[in-house]
Amino acid sequence: MILKIKNLNQIILGGMSMKKLFSILAVAMIAFTGCGNKKEDTKTAAADKTVIKVGVIAPLTGDVAQYGNSAKEGIQLRVDEINAEGGINGKKIELIIEDDKGDAQEAINAYKKLTAKDKVDVVLGAVTSGPSNAIAVMSNTDKVPMITPTGTSQDITLGKPYIFRTTYTDPFQGGVMGRYAAKKGYKKVAVMTNTSSDYSTGLAKSFKEEAEKAGIQIVEEKYTADDKDFKSILTNIKNAGVEAIFIPDYYNTIGLIATQSKELGITAQFLGGDGWDGVQKNFASVTEGALFASQYAADDTSAIVQDFIKVYKAKYNKEPDLFAGLGYDTGTILINAIKNAKDLSSDSIKDALKATDMELVTGKMTFDENNDPKKIATIIEVKGGKLTFKEKSE
Repeated sequence: MILKIKNLNQIILGGMSMKKLFSILAVAMIAFTGCGNKKEDTKTAAADKTVIKVGVIAPLTGDVAQYGNSAKEGIQLRVDEINAEGGINGKKIELIIEDDKGDAQEAINAYKKLTAKDKVDVVLGAVTSGPSNAIAVMSNTDKVPMITPTGTSQDITLGKPYIFRTTYTDPFQGGVMGRYAAKKGYKKVAVMTNTSSDYSTGLAKSFKEEAEKAGIQIVEEKYTADDKDFKSILTNIKNAGVEAIFIPDYYNTIGLIATQSKELGITAQFLGGDGWDGVQKNFASVTEGALFASQYAADDTSAIVQDFIKVYKAKYNKEPDLFAGLGYDTGTILINAIKNAKDLSSDSIKDALKATDMELVTGKMTFDENNDPKKIATIIEVKGGKLTFKEKSE
């Protein structure tokens, strides 16, 4: 090999300039460095396989935070139990929890973070229907299995094979209460609909359909999420002489409506959906005697319900509500599916979820063709400041 030095900037090495040699060496170093990173990435990925990452999206702050925190606590309790037992096939579940504040865009942001950054295997959430609808399309497109514990809008799961729910749908519970109103013999019923809420409009629609089939006359009044003074529409309802008022909304709004109803001397029977759960905590006196559709009763004497209440109270020092029960059941459904899945691939988890057939806190459950639960509704009565079991209804 002949070495000729022309100047400091150029060395000829067998016809190869130093500039070209440096370029080759630089590429080689980058390639070597890349190999080192790939080994590190592989090592990290292997480490990640010892943990099952589960994203939770719920409203932990804001107007519906009570529901979100209850659902989250139920999920956390069930996951803590399985992790204390050693996990699933040696793998523990890591919960990564995001606050959607009850807002659809916040839920979308949380979903993107959980899937793109945290690389979760499954998403549990959201809690209310609007945010659940917002992320369901994305989750199904991405083939990320998702279970909403409490989202009731029919559209959440419809036509989406990777999306499941633990609670029953708006049409189901609205229909149950419409048929229940007919069973009670009511001839004229008012329906108060929050047009800002997917939940409220969904329940109102199915209630009206079933009630009108039975010959019940419907008087409907509408409001928005911004309304706080309901006395004008309540006066219309009072003057209409209705026997019952169906209010498909969440407990804070229900409390305001019930309080103002009593101030106006309205004595009609209150009816509602599962959004009434928790109303007894702050509005027991004005909702005494109210009847609503649910899936859980604290005075249910079955062992599975009483065992859940015991462990929940031990961990959180308070009584669980329906949303806590649905959160706990969602955790149980997921754990059972992962145990029975061939592996942690999306399709394996989806298929195992579809095969669910279990006795849960909120009742025996299987999934129908739309991944909605097959359940029987429980009618709850607000009585003496507590939620008490009234009867079963379909």
